[in-house]
This record gives sequence, structure tokens and C-alpha cells, in this order.
Amino acid sequence: MSLANANRHSELSRRLLEQANYELHTQGDRVQASDKASGAVAQAVKAIAEDRNWRHGSHNLRREIVGLIASEFDLPDLVNLQGIADQLHENYYEDRMSDVLVAYLLGQISQRIESLWIVREKGPDPDFIPSPDQLRIINRLLVPEEVARADESMDFPPPMPPFNPPAG
Repeated sequence: MSLANANRHSELSRRLLEQANYELHTQGDRVQASDKASGAVAQAVKAIAEDRNWRHGSHNLRREIVGLIASEFDLPDLVNLQGIADQLHENYYEDRMSDVLVAYLLGQISQRIESLWIVREKGPDPDFIPSPDQLRIINRLLVPEEVARADESMDFPPPMPPFNPPAG
């Protein structure tokens, strides 16, 4: 993980957003626009993760990262941004959304993604105190990739408590 990789992800994020708008508004290709827009968000998150030496190689890891960043900077809308990116990512595979809906969601990403770019420029908030659950996530993100690959359960949440409903 390096600054060069983080910068590459950041630049790719900006490029993919531009490509998404081109694909939809010039080429009329909602499927490619969906892919590029969701990729723009993923690359912005990867840039932040690279800066922090966090693993970011899956959708679930990036969702966890977005949740952490949203809490750290009190930007709950970042979770919505990730949700929009997830919808567009699904549309890339399914092509079920109309051009109108893809255009709307792409517009939402265009309006919100700058928050991720700004967060990256700010760097970690030195006053942020993660909760114990957030600290557990951060510690999992810091585990080297080869260690995480050796333990499939590494990236699962902790086990659920027993389910013992009251009788009656």
C-alpha cells in the first residue's frame, strides 16, 4: 500500500465519473454508465483505504470503510452514496433500470462523491475515537492480505448471540 497507489485510485475515481457521464449522456449506454459510476465510488474508497494501509479488496470491506469514514467525519450521507453505487453496480449486471433512473442515480453520485475526495485530502481525523466495534473493524482492515486469506472467517462479523425467545 502506497501513496502512489492511493493517488492512482483517486485519479481513476475522477476519470470513471467523467466516463460514466459520457457513457450515459453521449453514448446512451446506461449499463456502462452504471459500471463506471459505481467504480468511481469504489476507487475513491480504495484511495482512502490505501492512505490508511487498510485492505479494500472486496465490496464488503469497502462498505465497512465507508461506514467508518461516515462516522469519523459525521457524514452519514456517505453510507447512502455507497448504497447508490451498489444499486448501479447491480444494474451493470442486470440492466433493469431505465435511463431516467440511471441518470438520476448518476447525478446523485456526481453530487456526493466529492465528499470522499475531500475526506481523503483531509486525512484521518485525529480527534476521532472509534467505538470498540469500529476498532475491531479497523484492526481487521489492518491485517495483511496474506493473513486474511489464510483465515476465511476474518472478514465476517462476530457470531450472533444465541436465539432464545421466551416460551409462550
